[in-house]
Amino acid sequence: MKKLFKPILFSIISIFFLALNLTAETIVLENEEVYQGTITKYNKDSITLETDSESKEIPYMEIHLIDYLGSVKDYQNEISKPNVFTIYLKNGEVIEGTITQFSNEFITVESAAGHGVLQLPTASINFITAIKSRMKMDQRNGIGYVQKKSTLNSAGGITNYASDQLSYKMFFDNNLFGNVLLAYGNASYAGADLSIFAVDYRMGLVFDQVQDILLYYGGSIGYLQINDSASGVKGTGTSLGAFIGVEMFFSTLPNFGFTGEIGYRIQKAGNYDASDLSLSTFPSFSVHYYF
Repeated sequence: MKKLFKPILFSIISIFFLALNLTAETIVLENEEVYQGTITKYNKDSITLETDSESKEIPYMEIHLIDYLGSVKDYQNEISKPNVFTIYLKNGEVIEGTITQFSNEFITVESAAGHGVLQLPTASINFITAIKSRMKMDQRNGIGYVQKKSTLNSAGGITNYASDQLSYKMFFDNNLFGNVLLAYGNASYAGADLSIFAVDYRMGLVFDQVQDILLYYGGSIGYLQINDSASGVKGTGTSLGAFIGVEMFFSTLPNFGFTGEIGYRIQKAGNYDASDLSLSTFPSFSVHYYF
């Protein structure tokens, strides 16, 4: 009888601890830290989480996701999604809105779909994604359009060349990226010919991120071939540049990045060269679709 009692007792204890683990909540922070435990208190600006080793107070603004049932299997993938405030209920319903009140029994939500103010029992919630998130760029590639201006010193003074470039941008990790720009144009006007061919390779580094806004800097090297009979500019050459910029993403267009830059550029084509520091060039504007 004693031999049978010990395995039964061990099974009961195991089931008890398994049940405790099943009722534990998982909290994923914006900095990607993960905590598991039991939420014991809801304050105005924070929650208190009891873990195996400590009692931790966590501000709401630091929380990306609260998983009540362990339904989310890949937290890294979940935190990389574009910024959406979403409440997933146990019955499968999904509600988007702003949480205005949080307690042990209920949460109050202002519906983003125009359904007014909703009061949801906390026990009915599967998990919640927080209102802010960080755009993850690791291994993403983008194709896009770049508006660019080049300048050269000709016999008649400074000559400006505006060009539209195709762009292929690739992130090697979450911060480091490379960018290939290609431009070609050929036109005739008033008996004069103008043809431009340019290739630039750029390397950049994201040095800061504010939610879905990336701040970066970098440098570029390029090849230029130009024939402008109207200005008397003809030749091939190279260019060097440095830039600093910002790329913005929006929750309604999570795969599109909109960029503005300032920069300094030196370039030479044949016997003609130029250097520029401008608030509107190199490039002034670009948009990329990431996949």
